[in-house]
Amino acid sequence: MPRRDELAQHSCFEACVLHGSEATPNSAVAKSATLAGMRTPTPLPPALAKAPFSVQKSDAFGIARGRLRARDLTATFHGVRVPVALLEAATTERKFAILCDAYRAKLPKGWFFSSVTAARILGIPVPLRHERLEVHVSAPVPKLRPRGKFVHGHSAPGASTRNFNGHEVREPAELWCELATVLTVDELIQAGDRIICDKPVLLAARARLEAAVRAHGSRPGARSLREALPQLRENVWSPKETWVRLVLLRAGLPEPARNQNILDRQGRLVAIGDLVYERYRTLVEYEGERWHADDRSIIDIDRYNTLSALGWTIVRVRKHHTAQDVERMVRTALAANGWRG
Repeated sequence: MPRRDELAQHSCFEACVLHGSEATPNSAVAKSATLAGMRTPTPLPPALAKAPFSVQKSDAFGIARGRLRARDLTATFHGVRVPVALLEAATTERKFAILCDAYRAKLPKGWFFSSVTAARILGIPVPLRHERLEVHVSAPVPKLRPRGKFVHGHSAPGASTRNFNGHEVREPAELWCELATVLTVDELIQAGDRIICDKPVLLAARARLEAAVRAHGSRPGARSLREALPQLRENVWSPKETWVRLVLLRAGLPEPARNQNILDRQGRLVAIGDLVYERYRTLVEYEGERWHADDRSIIDIDRYNTLSALGWTIVRVRKHHTAQDVERMVRTALAANGWRG
């Protein structure tokens, strides 16, 4: 049974992490401090001050158990402490990373991160509804499911795992099959495109996904996997590129090349286009929010001007555009450049 001071620390973490900037973590910290009876905690060793740590690790440093109840630490999981300073200025994504680090500090041998948590660790896109401050953890023993605050537990006997940046996660091809139970078909295609893309790193080859789908058999998500698999494409650099491609193909437009080099008449590289119709000199670019927010937008403008001078039509897509907008703009551009359907 957790002690009162541990419950207070847990409330502090919940305030700092779950409610973000809207919380009042200082009051939660003060409450924890009052319960702990410590007003001026002694400094922690650097190795403990910079990351979540287990109580066992603090024992190895000779830290008194009473020090772990001080106001500058908060409890995430039983037997784990997080320096509050790490949370105070952290973004939501950083808080998620801290939560993963905290659970890793107590992760039993053979257990691993799974589902959307493993996807986020690996850089596989998941929709906003799954970007929560919680962790999905699987145990290799049948019917044994990890439990606790901020934890979604699963069991996955026989699952393959991989260590990725220090985190033990489910092997990406098997993970893709697991995601089929929580993602739509289009979201599954976006995730699969990332897995088989070698930028920034190849997570699994298409053949590995095909084998994983066969092994998955008729388990939940099988129909979505069979529908999504043939629609995956290599060399896709963002989920929005996937979305635009699917819109174009489902509208009956030709399939564009993905992230293709565009050269000038002297063979010099002018640009790498998101979605390229070389035959019709048409380039479709999805511009993320950063496009207008950093210096790279200036480079892109210069490239667009060069491409226009070379006879290319550029269709620029942003987040306010609907599927109907994308179809109309690209269809018009292709028709103007010789496409006859």
